Amino acid sequence: MRRLIFLVFLLSSYFVSGQVKIPVLNSGITVDDAMKQSSSEGKLLFIYFHAEWVQLCQWMKTTTFTDPDLSQFLKENALFLELNIETSTGNAEKQFYNVNMLPTMILFDAAGNQLVRISEAMNASKLLSILNTWNLNENKQSQTGNVSNKSANPSLQHLNRPPLLPNQPNISENSENIYYGIIIKYFHQHDQALQYMQQFQRQVEKKVIVTEKEITKEIKQYQIIVRNFSSMEEARAYLPKLRMLNINGEIIKL
Repeated sequence: MRRLIFLVFLLSSYFVSGQVKIPVLNSGITVDDAMKQSSSEGKLLFIYFHAEWVQLCQWMKTTTFTDPDLSQFLKENALFLELNIETSTGNAEKQFYNVNMLPTMILFDAAGNQLVRISEAMNASKLLSILNTWNLNENKQSQTGNVSNKSANPSLQHLNRPPLLPNQPNISENSENIYYGIIIKYFHQHDQALQYMQQFQRQVEKKVIVTEKEITKEIKQYQIIVRNFSSMEEARAYLPKLRMLNINGEIIKL
C-alpha cells in the first residue's frame, strides 16, 4: 500500500513538473505598476479578474490556465496580473475598470491601450487563439507618456492611440448572409438574463436577444446580444452609444 501511494506521488509530481507554470505578478501590485512593467519589458499585459467562490473562475484555474501551450504563450509574450476582487487592490481595480462579470480578462498593449476585453469563461485553445491575434510586435512597443493614464475614462482609454488591429480575412462584410452583434453582458441564470434583456430592450432601438452557450455539461452561460448589424463598421459605430450606458461591448459575427 505504501509503495502504491509513493508511486502515485511520483506520477503526480512528474505531471506537475512537466507543466509550464505561468509567472504571475505579485497579487498586491496595481494595474498602474503592471502597465509600467509591461512597457519596460516590451510585453502585453493580461489581467484576470476572479473570485474564489465563482465556479467558472475555479474551472478556468484548473483547466484553462494549466494548459501548457497557453502557459508558454503568456510566459513568453505577456505579463499576467491576477486580481482577486475580494482583496482591497482587486476590488479597487474592479471598480475602476467597471468589471461586472466574473471571470473578466482584459488585454493591454505595452503602451497601455486596451486591445480586447473578455467577460466569459473559455477553454485554453479559444483564449490562446484570441491572444495570438493581438500578439504583434507593434503592440509590444511602448509610447512615452501614454502608459497608465487613469485620469481618462477606462472604457475610452484604448482610443488614445488605436492599437494595431490584427489582419482580417478578406471576406465581404456586405454579404447578405453575414450579420454582426454586440455582446453586452453575461449571466449564469436564464431568468436573470431574460429579465435584463427585457429591461435593456427599453433603452435601445436595436433588437436585443439572449443566447445560450454551453461551457461544460454542467455549466451554461447566457449572452445578452444587441443585433443585427449588416457590417462590422455599423457595429463599431454603435459602440459609443453603449459606452454612454456604461457598457463595453464585444463585436461578434452571428
